[in-house]
Amino acid sequence: MSKLLIVDDEVAILEALTDILSVEGYDVATAANGAEGLAHVGKNRPDLILLDLMMPVMDGQEMLRRLKDDASLRAIPVVVMSAGRVTKAELQGSRFLAKPFELDDLLNTVTAELQKASAAQEP
Repeated sequence: MSKLLIVDDEVAILEALTDILSVEGYDVATAANGAEGLAHVGKNRPDLILLDLMMPVMDGQEMLRRLKDDASLRAIPVVVMSAGRVTKAELQGSRFLAKPFELDDLLNTVTAELQKASAAQEP
């Protein structure tokens, strides 16, 4: 069972995504901001992170920068979710889902990123 971490400050989004992804068979954890997200990653490394960009305390851009700066964490796939415009530089190689997104787009993106990460780990 793949472990996912959803980092978003909107409770309704956290609850909806947790419900949807849990039904699909994923082990889902949540965090309300980037600082909580990094703390979780340090304790319980997820297989994939769904990351909102605009949050209080530590925004998604800072969390993503810290993940990419840490050699032990940079291989974790990140899917950035945002209603705003995002540049390639801001994504730092991560996938992007524009909010609001369709359920099929979410599930297809999660599956594709997990498969890509799994293939990259094979010898």
